[in-house]
Amino acid sequence: MTRTQIQDTQAPSPANQAAIQITDLVVKYGPKTAVAGLSLTVPIGSIYGFLGPNGAGKTTTIKTLLGFRKPSGGGGQVLGLDIVQRSTEVRSRVGYVSEVGSLYDGLNADQMGQLFRSTAQHWRQDLFERSLTGFGLPRRVRAGRLSRGMKMQLAFALALGGDPEVLILDEPTTGLDPEARHALLNALVAEVSALGKTVFFSSHNLAEVESVADSVGILRGGRLLFSGDLDDLKQRHKILHLAYAVLPTPEQVATLRTLPGVAEVEQEGRSLRLKVQGDVPALIRTLHLQAAQPCDVGVVDQSLEELFLALTKRERP
Repeated sequence: MTRTQIQDTQAPSPANQAAIQITDLVVKYGPKTAVAGLSLTVPIGSIYGFLGPNGAGKTTTIKTLLGFRKPSGGGGQVLGLDIVQRSTEVRSRVGYVSEVGSLYDGLNADQMGQLFRSTAQHWRQDLFERSLTGFGLPRRVRAGRLSRGMKMQLAFALALGGDPEVLILDEPTTGLDPEARHALLNALVAEVSALGKTVFFSSHNLAEVESVADSVGILRGGRLLFSGDLDDLKQRHKILHLAYAVLPTPEQVATLRTLPGVAEVEQEGRSLRLKVQGDVPALIRTLHLQAAQPCDVGVVDQSLEELFLALTKRERP
């Protein structure tokens, strides 16, 4: 699955405006700090994966963005609108889907569409219909009889039918089977990004974030560890495999551990495995220059899960 870069001609937002801008956001529940000085920018038209373990502060951040909670400090904007002073306007321009869901069990998909259309500021029946067809959802079955996956897909279709400029999805694939998860993630890429909409979705499933996101934020304990372009993050963190003709000496291994950008060295016979970060091409040139004996260097990407574990490991006391 790849990130589709097609932009809808009707997307009116200026390129230099962030879809979401959070600045020094603090949210507390009594004495407990759930979000601690969070600052991040979500570019317009991006799919932004907001990830972290359960309890990291992801849902609290989303509820604060939507005006369901007030910040204890700092603040933010959605589409240039202050999240506290203009929260009603924010919600009118945002589609929100949570893992809890907000469907009426006694209504079927068509009836739900009619209800949402009657209350929505904007409504695009074509987007709603396209989503129902794409997911293969039954139109005459009451929501209470649908599977968890179908309920989430219906909630997504209703949110998209409201023609929002920003879609905020809170753990949208939790509890879904692989087929339903794939269909929902594919809809994010093939449908939503083709319309030029911005998607901000939280998840603790690192593999699914990696499959669809072009930007990511990594949260742990209410604190932001990284926010930015996913490709840039992966370009600056690699695994190098060094294969030597003869067994490298302990002195050679010790020297490698002191090089700037080398985070970890593991030895497996005549091969060394290095986790590196920063200017990787420059580091490879340094390795060749300093090598006491010739070696072959292989470069391997780190998965988002490996990067996440490395970042959170550095933050632990």
